[in-house]
Amino acid sequence: MEGVATPQSKGNLRRHLRVAVDSPVQALWRDRSGGDNAVNGRVVDVSELGIRIRVPAPIDKGAYVTFHASKVPLQGTGSVKSCKQQGLGYLIGLEFTSGLRWKPKSSGENSKNK
Repeated sequence: MEGVATPQSKGNLRRHLRVAVDSPVQALWRDRSGGDNAVNGRVVDVSELGIRIRVPAPIDKGAYVTFHASKVPLQGTGSVKSCKQQGLGYLIGLEFTSGLRWKPKSSGENSKNK
């Protein structure tokens, strides 16, 4: 299922629900050669411990990406866990670092650092 996957979905080992989100995102990272990179993209979905974004350039697995998605609202750093080409862009799966967590608006709190 695209967009929202529940932890109970067949073949899904995720512990947290993904919530489909359509929001602009800015992403910054340093590549393997030490070069700084910055791109604009879109948020695809968010879970308590990660975010999936669509960007025009691939990002190496294991890279640390600083992101800012003002409409979610959410900003922080994540480690690249997956990078898959899709059409002309790339789907990047980030796992939050530094204790960053996200909660949907209905919980009364959007993001918090623990």
